[in-house]
Amino acid sequence: MPRLYSTSVPADDVQPAWDLPVAFAPSVEIVAQNKSGVLVYRRDTGRYFQLGRSSRMFVPHLQEGVTPHYLTRKVSRVFQVEESAAASTVTRFLSEIREMGLLDVPAPAKGLRDKAVRGLAEIPMRRLVLVRDSSPPTASGKPATPRSRAGIVAAALICVLAIAAACVAAAAATRLLDVRALGVASIAIPPILLLHLMVHEASHWLACRYYGVTVPEAGIAFWFWLLPRPYVDRSHAYRLDRRTPLVVITASGIVVDALNAGIAGTLAFATDDPTLRALAAAVAYTLLMTLANDVNPLLPSDGLHAIEAATGHHSFRRRAIQYLLTLVLRTPSSHHHKTASRRLRLLYLGYGLLALAYLGVVALFVARLVASVGGST
Repeated sequence: MPRLYSTSVPADDVQPAWDLPVAFAPSVEIVAQNKSGVLVYRRDTGRYFQLGRSSRMFVPHLQEGVTPHYLTRKVSRVFQVEESAAASTVTRFLSEIREMGLLDVPAPAKGLRDKAVRGLAEIPMRRLVLVRDSSPPTASGKPATPRSRAGIVAAALICVLAIAAACVAAAAATRLLDVRALGVASIAIPPILLLHLMVHEASHWLACRYYGVTVPEAGIAFWFWLLPRPYVDRSHAYRLDRRTPLVVITASGIVVDALNAGIAGTLAFATDDPTLRALAAAVAYTLLMTLANDVNPLLPSDGLHAIEAATGHHSFRRRAIQYLLTLVLRTPSSHHHKTASRRLRLLYLGYGLLALAYLGVVALFVARLVASVGGST
């Protein structure tokens, strides 16, 4: 009798037989099913997963429990394909969601290559929780209203204002940044940055509360166990049934970054005091780097979440990186990548180009800082 999972899995790993029922784990909740796929939630970890469109066929059966052999026959019958091809599709799909911990079967042990791929796709992070809300997850949203010309104009003005503010900050950071003139005034930068980060996270919290989204926790996250960053857990916003509120929630912090950087840049151009001008330019530079971090497509940033909100793919970064790694390392494609549309694959490639462009821009700003420091000696 064929087995559900590859024989390369260690013998001590629990493997279900092909003719034994398999189902979703008890902690898994089906949040939504739409044309983008199926959104599921693991109550034990508080994590959301977006399954592909083809998963809609399997979800009703996995909620009750069904054998992989039955799923294979169903796929073969519905799509008029050989059972061997259907078995391959079912195996890839069940293997993928098993690795996510969504099945009532323990996830398989991972080999060295699989751990390396997952390590590149999943950024290590530790969290210090300062505020916790144990209320049930909710995201009531606001009643959908027709798009008004005033709303569109207001959104466009905010975008233009944010871009203009970022440009002013960039001009101040590149033209007026003078490390020699800072002196002891540099000690004011950390508290200013802390105040900015508080306002940034407050904007996310206020947006969540406006749309009735439960905020389970807030605190400080340590990326790579070292880099501290305040955060607000807004993952329950994925329960919103419209994309616009989710984009507003994720992009609010980016707008705050740009506006505050623009204020600092404007102050740098407006003042005649050399020390204050140097401090304002340094703050503008710092907030621009904060903005660069918050739009970083390589990390779980506001920019990445905005991309996911706009596209409706909540696992975009992870799947894009895994897709690009399959092209570079020639690793086997997952079920999702096998069934992904040409448009989605192009989006993954576009993500790779965006990531390279982002790294180039950050490198230019770092080079500017190094040149400024070098000029002070």
